Amino acid sequence: MGNEVLDFANQIGATDLKTVFDYSEFHGLFKRRNYFLIDKNKFLIIKISRSNRPFWGFGKKFFDLFNTLTEKRGNYFFVALLSEKSGWVLSKREILNQISDGSLSYSENQEQYKINPYNLKDHNGFTSIGSFLKKIGISK
Repeated sequence: MGNEVLDFANQIGATDLKTVFDYSEFHGLFKRRNYFLIDKNKFLIIKISRSNRPFWGFGKKFFDLFNTLTEKRGNYFFVALLSEKSGWVLSKREILNQISDGSLSYSENQEQYKINPYNLKDHNGFTSIGSFLKKIGISK
């Protein structure tokens, strides 16, 4: 198993939230290195699927936290990686829309939203670091 998530985060210049929230009330929440900050007020949830039937999980506690953190300003993006340079990206608004229209499934047992391939549209895809940054509104 590679480090695609960390490789991707390093390539885009994202900061691990473990370092941002060091010794705070959130520090224990970020046990895995999937949560990042980029461009001052954009949070990233970066996941890679390891299952034969791909899906990407977005835990309810993280969903609630990122909605709270971006309530007044900022945004968050869910990044479903295929490799360290390609995948899909969903904005907060797209996730909220899919939850409200019922197209994003929720597992009560695991307390997480499950992002399946059918939730990821062509317009959400990226095939390079540059195209990803453009999709989230960062020009480099």
